Formats: sequence, C-alpha cells, structure tokens
Amino acid sequence: MDFWLFVVSMVLFASVFIFLGYLGYRKTKTAEDYFVAGRAMGPVIIAFSYGATFISAVALIGFSGIASIYGHSILWLAFLNVFVGIFIAFVVYGFRTRKMGLSLKAMTLPELLGNRFNSVRIQQTAGLIIGVFMIAYTSAVFLAIASLFQVTFGIPYWVCVVIFTLIVGIYLIVGGLYAVMWTHAVQGIVMLIGMIILTIGVYSMLGGIGPAHEAAAALTPEMLKSIGSPAATQAPSGLTSMPPWLSPPFMMILTLIFGVGIGVLAQPQLIIRYLTAKNDKALRIAVPYGGIFILCMTFLAFSIGPLCNVLMYQNNIMYPLKESAGAMVPNPDAVVPTIINQLFPTWFVLIFLFAILAAAMSTAAALFHTAGAALGRDVYEKTRKTQGSAQKSVLITRIATFVIVLATLIISLNPLDVVAYMTSFFFGLMACTFLAPYTLMLYWKRTSRTGVWFGMLGGFLFTMAW
Repeated sequence: MDFWLFVVSMVLFASVFIFLGYLGYRKTKTAEDYFVAGRAMGPVIIAFSYGATFISAVALIGFSGIASIYGHSILWLAFLNVFVGIFIAFVVYGFRTRKMGLSLKAMTLPELLGNRFNSVRIQQTAGLIIGVFMIAYTSAVFLAIASLFQVTFGIPYWVCVVIFTLIVGIYLIVGGLYAVMWTHAVQGIVMLIGMIILTIGVYSMLGGIGPAHEAAAALTPEMLKSIGSPAATQAPSGLTSMPPWLSPPFMMILTLIFGVGIGVLAQPQLIIRYLTAKNDKALRIAVPYGGIFILCMTFLAFSIGPLCNVLMYQNNIMYPLKESAGAMVPNPDAVVPTIINQLFPTWFVLIFLFAILAAAMSTAAALFHTAGAALGRDVYEKTRKTQGSAQKSVLITRIATFVIVLATLIISLNPLDVVAYMTSFFFGLMACTFLAPYTLMLYWKRTSRTGVWFGMLGGFLFTMAW
C-alpha cells in the first residue's frame, strides 16, 4: 500500500487523540479527575473503555495467531471473556467496588486494599507489583502492533515502538483518565469496524461460514505440515476439535483459557473503570453494551485464526517464521498480518492497521495510567511523611507515568516472547496475587490484614515459581 497515504492518515489519526488529550487536560482540575475521571462517566463510555482496555492488539493479533496453532478450541476463551469478564465482573465485583471506593476515598486497587486494611505497606507492595509487572503486558502490546507494521511496510520494529510510545504518552500524561476514556470510545468503534470487515472478508474468500469450517476440519496434519504450520502437531484432533484429554496441547489451551478468562477479574486497569461510574445505573447499563462489544471482538478474532491455515494452504502461503536463538521458528503473531497483507485489498489494509493501532493504543494508555498511578500514588507518595496537595499528587503520577513509558520503551526494543504467552502470564500473575484478597475484601468483613499478606505474597510467589 502507499506508504505516504498511511503517513498522512496516521497524522490525522494521532491528531484526534492528542486533541482529546488537550480536552482532558482542560477538564482535569483535581486528583479525582486525573485518576478516576471525576467519577462521572456514563454507561457507553464505561463499556467502550472497559472493552477497549480488555481487548487489545494482543487479542486481535496474538490470540488470533495462537488460535491458528490450537484451533477453534480457543473459542472457550471468548465465552469466558463475556460471561466472566463482563457479567461476573460487573455484577459481582463492579457495584461493590464502586461503593467501597467512594466510602474509602480510594482511586486505585492498591489504595482500596491499603485503606480497607489500614496498611500503607499493603498499598505500597500492591502498587510495586502492578507498576513493575505491567510493563511486561505493555511490551506485549507493542510487539503485537510492530508485527503488523513490519509485515506491511517493512518498517523497523524500533521505529514503530518509538512513534507509538510518543503518541500514547502525550495524550495520556497530559489528559489523564478523561482523555484515556474518551479516546477509548473512538478507538473501540474503529476496532469493531475493522474486525467485522476482516471477518466478512475471510469467510467470503472461503465460500461462507459452513464451507470455511468444513475446509478447516478437512485439513490433515500432512496438509498443515506442508505450509509449516505448528497446528500439525499442536492440534492433533484437528482445528475444529479439542486435543486429547491431558495432552500437552490440551493443558496449554487450558492454561490460556483460564489464565486470561478468570484472570480478568483481578486486572487493576479494568477495576479502575468501576470507580469512574457516576452511579450504579451507569454500571448496570454498561453490561449489555460491553458484552456485545467483547463478544464481537473475541469471538471473531478467535474464529478467523484457525481459518488462516486454510487460506495459507489454498494460496500456497507458508506459515510466517521469525529468528529465535539462531534458528527460524513459527511466528503466530505474524499470521493475521501476513494474510491481510497478501490477500486483502489496499484499502482494507489501511483500515485494519488503524483498527490494530486503536486496539494497541487503548490498552497501552490504560496500562500506563494504571502503572503510573501505582508507582506514583501508591508507592512514592506513601513513602513521604506528609501528604501533598492534589495538584502535587497528579504531578508525581505524571512523572511516574513518564518513567513507566520510558522503561516500557526500553524493554520493548528487545521483545521478550510471544504476545499471547506474555499476556497470559500477566493476567495469571494479577489473578493469583490479587483475586483472593480483592474478593474477600468486598464480601467478608472478617478478612484480616495478615490474611491479605498471605494471599498476595503466596499467589505472587507461586506464579513466579510456576
């Protein structure tokens, strides 16, 4: 596609978000404005912000690629994303979290835990874990978007990462959570349009829904091996069936499904969305909006992943590779970008690029905001003997966010691993560390400070050892 057309479109795209960042800056007057958008958000903005934070380029690129390896069994994750990630999250956790956040005057998950159990150390420890390990997830988002840009334009990875970081960093640090949530609404619409068009295109190429899935079921290990697809060994029962019980592929699928599907309940960047609601009605109405958005994004993304094997086989396209430890190995993160770049028209490549950009920017902004608040408000501020003003609190968090952005940029220049696995690790770590203390904090008055320490550190150490 025309590189300069993309550049002009990118400038316009970035200008919209930087302008929203400016509006967020104008709107931000207090610490509550910066951290929880003044607790004044309505249902549509909450739904789009929650969904755009949850569904990132990791889902659209990373998990689509993983689905190309393990087949449609990954669709169980789409079910959990909606039932657990939306219904259980909002109904069981959302309302109580908002109520407790108001009563304790808390604006982050670590602050909720610290104020609930009257422990600065708990708040600092939780903030440190979130701030440090959230960088791994953010670098996964960077890796996902860079995979698409490298395949489409051949642009060096580091150039993609630097440009992406600058855009997100500017509107986030300046505009706070107002800017983040407003941009999420725009980004969510772009993501939805791109994914719907991609899905229609894939199924059209394969003759419709029925013929497409029949073609996927008909692929034998020998056919998959001929294009270099890892599904030849990792989907032993075929792309449309679960692997044998307790086999290595079965256990890997189980880990991915429950690590992300259940882990969503304890994600700090999502929990903050409950605290932004202007009332309980806003949270209640956000459930169907968010459910429809998450269903469309995850179900469609996980459905087309295995079908990419069919397209590659029918069009003599080899499964993409990457260099790792001096050897060429399969690269699932490049599967969808490869299909789009080789089989779709130029106009759609541009649309999908911006859909992935929107997905990556929405999640990265939420992660940077949460990590910055964790290190600035929950760690640094609590080490000081005196309490600063609201303006100073926001300044400290802005500085901490800048440090997080810079650290993520440095680490992202040397990507750690496959996108989906990095994401599963982060979701699993947050769930093991915070889910039990967070749940008991909301539902059991006799939960003790000692119990919270054991729950947090026990879950954290178990995950790191695993």
